[in-house]
Amino acid sequence: MSTNNWPKGLVTALVTPMKDDAIDVDATHQLIERQVQAGASGVVVAGGTGEHGVLTIDEREELTQAVAEAANGRLPFIVQTGALATRDAVKLSQDAQKIGAAGLLVPAPYGEAVNWREKKAYYEEVNASVSIPIMLYNTSTSGLMSLEQVEELAQLSNVSAIKQSSGDATALGDLVTWSQSQDFAVYTGWDDQTAPAVIGGAHGALLGAGNVVPELIVEVLDYCYRRQLDADFEAAWRRLRRFLRFIGTSENYVSVVKLATTLSGVDVGDVRRPYLMPEQTEREALLEELRQLDAVFTKA
Repeated sequence: MSTNNWPKGLVTALVTPMKDDAIDVDATHQLIERQVQAGASGVVVAGGTGEHGVLTIDEREELTQAVAEAANGRLPFIVQTGALATRDAVKLSQDAQKIGAAGLLVPAPYGEAVNWREKKAYYEEVNASVSIPIMLYNTSTSGLMSLEQVEELAQLSNVSAIKQSSGDATALGDLVTWSQSQDFAVYTGWDDQTAPAVIGGAHGALLGAGNVVPELIVEVLDYCYRRQLDADFEAAWRRLRRFLRFIGTSENYVSVVKLATTLSGVDVGDVRRPYLMPEQTEREALLEELRQLDAVFTKA
Protein backbone atom coordinates (compact mmCIF):
# COMPACT_ATOMS: atom_id res chain seq x y z
CA MET A 1 0.00 0.00 0.00
CA SER A 2 1.04 3.61 -0.52
CA THR A 3 0.50 7.10 0.87
CA ASN A 4 -1.17 7.79 -2.49
CA ASN A 5 -4.13 5.80 -1.17
CA TRP A 6 -4.76 8.36 1.57
CA PRO A 7 -6.43 11.78 1.10
CA LYS A 8 -4.07 14.67 1.76
CA GLY A 9 -5.57 17.50 3.80
CA LEU A 10 -8.56 17.65 6.10
CA VAL A 11 -10.24 14.35 6.88
CA THR A 12 -13.24 15.09 9.08
CA ALA A 13 -14.07 12.66 11.88
CA LEU A 14 -17.83 12.82 11.48
CA VAL A 15 -20.21 13.10 14.37
CA THR A 16 -23.04 10.57 14.22
CA PRO A 17 -26.37 12.37 13.69
CA MET A 18 -29.13 11.06 15.95
CA LYS A 19 -32.88 11.55 15.98
CA ASP A 20 -35.20 9.70 18.33
CA ASP A 21 -32.21 7.61 19.43
CA ALA A 22 -31.59 6.31 15.90
CA ILE A 23 -29.25 7.21 13.03
CA ASP A 24 -30.50 10.35 11.29
CA VAL A 25 -29.88 9.59 7.61
CA ASP A 26 -31.07 12.99 6.37
CA ALA A 27 -28.68 14.86 8.66
CA THR A 28 -25.88 12.50 7.61
CA HIS A 29 -26.46 13.55 4.01
CA GLN A 30 -26.35 17.22 5.06
CA LEU A 31 -23.05 16.67 6.86
CA ILE A 32 -21.50 15.06 3.81
CA GLU A 33 -22.77 17.82 1.54
CA ARG A 34 -21.11 20.45 3.70
CA GLN A 35 -17.81 18.55 3.63
CA VAL A 36 -17.95 18.36 -0.15
CA GLN A 37 -18.72 22.06 -0.50
CA ALA A 38 -15.99 23.02 2.00
CA GLY A 39 -13.31 21.14 0.09
CA ALA A 40 -12.57 18.50 2.71
CA SER A 41 -10.38 15.70 1.42
CA GLY A 42 -12.27 12.88 3.12
CA VAL A 43 -14.30 11.78 6.13
CA VAL A 44 -14.12 9.12 8.83
CA VAL A 45 -17.23 7.18 9.80
CA ALA A 46 -17.90 6.06 13.40
CA GLY A 47 -14.66 7.21 14.94
CA GLY A 48 -14.30 8.49 18.47
CA THR A 49 -16.10 11.72 17.57
CA GLY A 50 -18.76 9.49 15.99
CA GLU A 51 -19.58 7.81 19.33
CA HIS A 52 -18.70 4.36 18.03
CA GLY A 53 -18.63 2.95 21.55
CA VAL A 54 -22.37 3.48 22.00
CA LEU A 55 -23.37 2.26 18.54
CA THR A 56 -24.35 -1.32 17.82
CA ILE A 57 -22.60 -3.27 15.07
CA ASP A 58 -25.74 -2.94 12.94
CA GLU A 59 -25.87 0.83 13.50
CA ARG A 60 -22.25 1.22 12.48
CA GLU A 61 -22.95 -0.62 9.24
CA GLU A 62 -26.12 1.45 8.69
CA LEU A 63 -24.13 4.63 9.19
CA THR A 64 -21.44 3.51 6.75
CA GLN A 65 -24.08 2.79 4.13
CA ALA A 66 -25.68 6.21 4.66
CA VAL A 67 -22.31 7.96 4.25
CA ALA A 68 -21.52 5.94 1.11
CA GLU A 69 -24.84 6.93 -0.45
CA ALA A 70 -24.41 10.58 0.50
CA ALA A 71 -20.81 10.78 -0.75
CA ASN A 72 -21.74 9.04 -4.01
CA GLY A 73 -18.14 8.93 -5.16
CA ARG A 74 -17.51 12.63 -4.52
CA LEU A 75 -15.57 12.18 -1.31
CA PRO A 76 -13.52 9.23 -0.03
CA PHE A 77 -14.74 7.79 3.26
CA ILE A 78 -12.70 5.86 5.78
CA VAL A 79 -14.46 3.60 8.26
CA GLN A 80 -13.32 3.13 11.84
CA THR A 81 -13.72 -0.61 12.43
CA GLY A 82 -12.11 -1.22 15.79
CA ALA A 83 -13.96 -3.42 18.27
CA LEU A 84 -13.47 -5.25 21.55
CA ALA A 85 -13.64 -8.63 19.82
CA THR A 86 -11.41 -9.39 16.83
CA ARG A 87 -14.30 -11.15 15.07
CA ASP A 88 -16.36 -7.93 15.21
CA ALA A 89 -13.46 -5.85 13.89
CA VAL A 90 -13.05 -8.31 11.03
CA LYS A 91 -16.77 -8.23 10.19
CA LEU A 92 -16.93 -4.44 10.29
CA SER A 93 -13.80 -4.22 8.12
CA GLN A 94 -15.09 -6.66 5.52
CA ASP A 95 -18.48 -4.94 5.39
CA ALA A 96 -16.83 -1.52 5.01
CA GLN A 97 -14.79 -2.85 2.09
CA LYS A 98 -17.94 -4.21 0.41
CA ILE A 99 -19.73 -0.88 0.86
CA GLY A 100 -16.87 0.96 -0.83
CA ALA A 101 -14.66 2.43 1.89
CA ALA A 102 -11.41 3.98 0.70
CA GLY A 103 -9.70 2.65 3.79
CA LEU A 104 -10.06 1.59 7.40
CA LEU A 105 -9.12 3.36 10.63
CA VAL A 106 -8.34 0.63 13.16
CA PRO A 107 -7.62 1.20 16.84
CA ALA A 108 -6.57 -1.65 19.08
CA PRO A 109 -9.26 -3.01 21.42
CA TYR A 110 -10.14 -0.47 24.08
CA GLY A 111 -11.23 -0.96 27.67
CA GLU A 112 -9.37 -3.83 29.35
CA ALA A 113 -5.79 -3.53 28.14
CA VAL A 114 -4.37 -6.01 25.64
CA ASN A 115 -0.66 -6.81 25.63
CA TRP A 116 1.58 -6.30 22.61
CA ARG A 117 1.38 -9.93 21.47
CA GLU A 118 -2.42 -9.74 21.54
CA LYS A 119 -2.50 -6.35 19.86
CA LYS A 120 -0.22 -7.49 17.07
CA ALA A 121 -2.28 -10.63 16.48
CA TYR A 122 -5.43 -8.50 16.31
CA TYR A 123 -3.95 -6.27 13.62
CA GLU A 124 -2.63 -9.26 11.70
CA GLU A 125 -6.07 -10.85 11.59
CA VAL A 126 -7.84 -7.66 10.51
CA ASN A 127 -5.16 -7.04 7.88
CA ALA A 128 -5.56 -10.55 6.45
CA SER A 129 -9.34 -10.14 6.17
CA VAL A 130 -9.33 -7.21 3.71
CA SER A 131 -7.44 -5.80 0.74
CA ILE A 132 -7.98 -2.06 1.29
CA PRO A 133 -5.60 0.35 3.09
CA ILE A 134 -5.47 0.37 6.88
CA MET A 135 -4.67 3.36 9.07
CA LEU A 136 -3.51 2.63 12.60
CA TYR A 137 -5.25 4.64 15.31
CA ASN A 138 -2.77 5.54 18.01
CA THR A 139 -4.86 6.69 20.96
CA SER A 140 -4.62 6.48 24.73
CA THR A 141 -8.02 4.78 24.98
CA SER A 142 -6.48 1.62 23.55
CA GLY A 143 -2.91 2.20 24.71
CA LEU A 144 -0.44 4.35 22.81
CA MET A 145 2.06 2.45 20.66
CA SER A 146 5.74 3.29 20.46
CA LEU A 147 7.47 4.19 17.21
CA GLU A 148 9.09 0.76 17.20
CA GLN A 149 5.69 -0.95 17.45
CA VAL A 150 4.29 1.23 14.67
CA GLU A 151 7.28 0.29 12.50
CA GLU A 152 6.54 -3.38 13.13
CA LEU A 153 2.85 -3.07 12.20
CA ALA A 154 3.80 -1.07 9.11
CA GLN A 155 5.23 -4.29 7.69
CA LEU A 156 1.68 -5.66 7.28
CA SER A 157 0.52 -5.60 3.66
CA ASN A 158 -2.32 -3.08 4.04
CA VAL A 159 -1.01 -0.83 6.82
CA SER A 160 0.22 2.47 5.38
CA ALA A 161 -0.95 5.30 7.66
CA ILE A 162 -1.48 6.33 11.26
CA LYS A 163 -3.68 8.78 13.11
CA GLN A 164 -1.60 10.07 16.02
CA SER A 165 -4.05 11.16 18.71
CA SER A 166 -1.78 12.26 21.51
CA GLY A 167 -0.72 15.66 22.71
CA ASP A 168 2.91 14.53 22.66
CA ALA A 169 4.46 16.74 19.98
CA THR A 170 7.78 14.90 20.28
CA ALA A 171 6.17 11.54 19.51
CA LEU A 172 4.35 13.10 16.55
CA GLY A 173 7.61 14.58 15.30
CA ASP A 174 9.34 11.21 15.58
CA LEU A 175 6.59 9.56 13.54
CA VAL A 176 6.68 12.26 10.87
CA THR A 177 10.48 12.09 10.61
CA TRP A 178 10.37 8.30 10.29
CA SER A 179 7.53 8.43 7.72
CA GLN A 180 9.51 10.70 5.42
CA SER A 181 11.84 7.83 4.57
CA GLN A 182 8.90 5.41 4.25
CA ASP A 183 5.81 5.18 2.07
CA PHE A 184 3.63 5.95 5.09
CA ALA A 185 1.12 8.71 5.88
CA VAL A 186 0.93 10.41 9.28
CA TYR A 187 -2.17 12.36 10.33
CA THR A 188 -2.45 14.44 13.44
CA GLY A 189 -5.58 13.77 15.43
CA TRP A 190 -4.77 16.42 18.03
CA ASP A 191 -6.66 19.49 16.84
CA ASP A 192 -4.42 22.33 17.97
CA GLN A 193 -1.31 20.65 16.50
CA THR A 194 -2.80 20.87 12.99
CA ALA A 195 -0.68 23.61 11.45
CA PRO A 196 2.65 22.71 13.12
CA ALA A 197 2.17 19.04 12.22
CA VAL A 198 1.50 19.68 8.52
CA ILE A 199 4.24 22.29 8.24
CA GLY A 200 6.54 19.67 9.75
CA GLY A 201 5.59 17.08 7.13
CA ALA A 202 2.41 15.34 8.29
CA HIS A 203 0.18 14.07 5.48
CA GLY A 204 -2.94 15.66 6.90
CA ALA A 205 -5.24 16.27 9.87
CA LEU A 206 -8.04 13.97 11.00
CA LEU A 207 -10.25 16.15 13.16
CA GLY A 208 -13.70 16.30 14.74
CA ALA A 209 -13.53 20.08 14.38
CA GLY A 210 -14.07 19.56 10.65
CA ASN A 211 -17.78 19.11 11.39
CA VAL A 212 -17.93 22.72 12.54
CA VAL A 213 -15.36 24.80 10.62
CA PRO A 214 -14.23 22.72 7.62
CA GLU A 215 -13.76 25.80 5.45
CA LEU A 216 -11.33 27.45 7.86
CA ILE A 217 -9.36 24.24 8.42
CA VAL A 218 -9.06 23.71 4.65
CA GLU A 219 -7.85 27.32 4.30
CA VAL A 220 -5.19 26.90 7.00
CA LEU A 221 -3.99 23.59 5.57
CA ASP A 222 -3.75 25.11 2.12
CA TYR A 223 -1.42 27.80 3.50
CA CYS A 224 0.65 25.08 5.17
CA TYR A 225 1.03 22.90 2.08
CA ARG A 226 1.98 25.93 -0.05
CA ARG A 227 4.34 27.13 2.69
CA GLN A 228 2.61 30.51 2.50
CA LEU A 229 3.36 31.31 6.12
CA ASP A 230 2.58 34.99 5.92
CA ALA A 231 0.29 37.39 7.76
CA ASP A 232 -2.80 35.86 6.14
CA PHE A 233 -1.81 32.42 7.40
CA GLU A 234 -1.07 33.75 10.87
CA ALA A 235 -4.45 35.44 11.09
CA ALA A 236 -6.34 32.34 9.92
CA TRP A 237 -4.39 29.99 12.21
CA ARG A 238 -4.83 32.31 15.18
CA ARG A 239 -8.62 32.31 14.70
CA LEU A 240 -8.75 28.56 14.17
CA ARG A 241 -6.39 27.63 17.00
CA ARG A 242 -8.44 29.56 19.53
CA PHE A 243 -11.48 27.46 18.65
CA LEU A 244 -9.50 24.22 18.56
CA ARG A 245 -8.10 24.92 22.01
CA PHE A 246 -11.59 25.61 23.32
CA ILE A 247 -13.09 22.33 22.17
CA GLY A 248 -9.93 20.43 23.13
CA THR A 249 -10.22 21.52 26.74
CA SER A 250 -13.96 20.89 27.09
CA GLU A 251 -15.34 18.34 29.55
CA ASN A 252 -16.55 16.17 26.66
CA TYR A 253 -15.03 16.77 23.23
CA VAL A 254 -17.73 14.78 21.42
CA SER A 255 -20.69 16.57 22.97
CA VAL A 256 -19.26 20.05 22.43
CA VAL A 257 -18.43 19.25 18.79
CA LYS A 258 -21.91 17.85 18.30
CA LEU A 259 -23.53 20.97 19.76
CA ALA A 260 -21.24 23.20 17.68
CA THR A 261 -22.21 21.27 14.55
CA THR A 262 -25.89 21.90 15.25
CA LEU A 263 -25.25 25.58 16.03
CA SER A 264 -23.33 25.95 12.77
CA GLY A 265 -26.18 24.71 10.62
CA VAL A 266 -26.70 20.94 10.66
CA ASP A 267 -28.92 19.58 13.44
CA VAL A 268 -27.20 16.35 14.46
CA GLY A 269 -29.11 15.80 17.69
CA ASP A 270 -27.72 14.95 21.11
CA VAL A 271 -25.05 12.50 22.21
CA ARG A 272 -26.23 9.10 23.38
CA ARG A 273 -26.08 8.33 27.09
CA PRO A 274 -23.96 7.87 29.13
CA TYR A 275 -22.55 10.96 27.39
CA LEU A 276 -24.31 14.24 28.19
CA MET A 277 -24.64 17.48 26.26
CA PRO A 278 -22.80 20.57 27.55
CA GLU A 279 -24.24 22.52 30.45
CA GLN A 280 -25.51 26.07 29.96
CA THR A 281 -22.25 27.78 30.92
CA GLU A 282 -20.27 25.80 28.34
CA ARG A 283 -23.01 26.31 25.76
CA GLU A 284 -22.77 30.08 26.24
CA ALA A 285 -18.98 29.94 25.99
CA LEU A 286 -19.28 27.89 22.79
CA LEU A 287 -21.64 30.45 21.27
CA GLU A 288 -19.09 33.15 22.01
CA GLU A 289 -16.34 31.13 20.33
CA LEU A 290 -18.50 30.68 17.24
CA ARG A 291 -19.18 34.42 17.18
CA GLN A 292 -15.44 35.01 17.34
CA LEU A 293 -15.11 32.82 14.25
CA ASP A 294 -17.94 34.70 12.48
CA ALA A 295 -19.60 31.30 12.12
CA VAL A 296 -23.09 31.09 10.73
CA PHE A 297 -25.36 29.28 13.12
CA THR A 298 -29.07 28.70 13.26
CA LYS A 299 -29.81 28.38 16.98
CA ALA A 300 -29.08 30.63 19.93
